[in-house]
Amino acid sequence: MITKTPGLAFLADLTYSTGLHYAAGGAPIAQLLMTHAPPRKQGETLDWIDAGMRALSACLGLGPVRQDPPDIGPRLTLHQAVVSLDYGVEKCRLLIPGTSQRWQRHVADGGPVHVLLSFEPAPDGRTQEDYARFIEHCIVADTVRWGTTYASYPRRRWRLN
Repeated sequence: MITKTPGLAFLADLTYSTGLHYAAGGAPIAQLLMTHAPPRKQGETLDWIDAGMRALSACLGLGPVRQDPPDIGPRLTLHQAVVSLDYGVEKCRLLIPGTSQRWQRHVADGGPVHVLLSFEPAPDGRTQEDYARFIEHCIVADTVRWGTTYASYPRRRWRLN
């Protein structure tokens, strides 16, 4: 298994999609889908993306999506509406752009977040249906891992605005 942390050049091309999922009669669970942009620079290949995403998955402690998501501990912080994810490198965090206020409030309130990480590049389309098809494809192909995280410190220290 690859466990070396991907470099900054690789991490710069990560893409993120967020949402809130409401199970029947259950509490909301925030979703964070992490993918990588398709190969576009010299030296980038699908195998290179796969290897980097597998390494990032290992750094985060993610598990197979056909099993219950492992608890990967408190990895999220939020400060002035900027969400970041601790990926296991001291003093470095991944900034998660484009999160809604509802998503941020869920995190600030200590709600769970399912992190889904795909070894395959981001889907072509950006609609909910495109993402749903992409995730289903990744589940069948066994190219997605997941885990559950939450805020790394109590709400009283969060500033949303």
